[in-house]
Amino acid sequence: MSKRVELHPASIKHLKKGHPWVTKDRFSSNFPQKDSFLWAKTAEHGRAILINDPSHQMIKARLWSLIHQNDSFNENIFKRELKERLEKSYNFRKSLNLDRDNYFLCFGEADQLPGLFIQVLGTRALIQFYSDFWNRYEKEVSDFVLNYFKKNDIWLQKRNKNQQKEFYCLNRKNKDDEFHITEFGIKYKIKLNKSYDIGLYTDMAAIRNRLKKNFENKRVLNLYSYTGAYSAFALKNGATDVTSVDLSKKYISWLEENLKENDLMSSHESIVSAVLPALKKLKADNEKFDLIICDPPSSSSDGKKRTKAIDSYRELIPLFYDLLNSRGEVYAFLNTHSITRNKFETKIKEYTKDCPFSISGHLKLTEDCPSLKGFPEGDYLKGLKLLKK
Repeated sequence: MSKRVELHPASIKHLKKGHPWVTKDRFSSNFPQKDSFLWAKTAEHGRAILINDPSHQMIKARLWSLIHQNDSFNENIFKRELKERLEKSYNFRKSLNLDRDNYFLCFGEADQLPGLFIQVLGTRALIQFYSDFWNRYEKEVSDFVLNYFKKNDIWLQKRNKNQQKEFYCLNRKNKDDEFHITEFGIKYKIKLNKSYDIGLYTDMAAIRNRLKKNFENKRVLNLYSYTGAYSAFALKNGATDVTSVDLSKKYISWLEENLKENDLMSSHESIVSAVLPALKKLKADNEKFDLIICDPPSSSSDGKKRTKAIDSYRELIPLFYDLLNSRGEVYAFLNTHSITRNKFETKIKEYTKDCPFSISGHLKLTEDCPSLKGFPEGDYLKGLKLLKK
């Protein structure tokens, strides 16, 4: 069921250190297109079993296991290992006793289930395939989820480079779905099959909770606010008022739905605008804030040009400084696997050279979104707490 391939020496080195990806190079570019599994020699008596991923632009294969050359591997063994890993993932989340009904049941490579993510969203479960490989094992994955969540609607989303929706309800005839989940006592509206994203970033939940005590009696500015998870969370946890900025009227409307659902609209202002002109306008109006949250998309547009998130901070940070009260804070995030945590911090230090900020803390994925040693790309969500001196 698997075909032998040759790996670049660097790929072998990385796999043995725990990195789960074989990326595109002169070796992997020649991998076969139709085989589900590949295997490659990694040592005199060792080999790697790989999940083939020919349709992905960058990741051409993902590590399933490192085994001895005399060990057997076939489809029955794979299905047994798949079930064992899903059960281990389920039991780990159960042990966390999370105070929310949205969490990741399975977090891809960190759970040795490369390219497979499963979110529990209240009375729904959302299976997400980041690799076309998993299309062949849709039944095995969905059967596992149904076994533990018998009353849930089970949805499948095939994540794709074109950001097409591709949602399917596997056990009902639903074409789309709108419902609420509760995270730390706050209701958020989730919309399945309305757009590529669902309305709430569950991977941010643990970070939100870590910051709970930091909002009391603060005036908060939430940039790139999306559907307002941080806006609602700040108001629920004692912020005096919150201003949310987003270019999308659709997301601002969704944000306001969330705030109304939680009776939080009275201390909130919405601004539909690109972030940079909004900040300049707030500065001209002599507005001041105690805390700024900035979580730009990895590549954003103001309607005229596209800007990488890391580059946007060059212009944003001086405005942050002007808009903050004395000893004000910024929670600056970067959401991409292509830039390391060290590089992000180095860039922020460069951009704050003429604006006296100190780095007072670090924020990262945790709880139901664990990290995998030797896999820096899995540490895609990076946050820094900046303190105005």
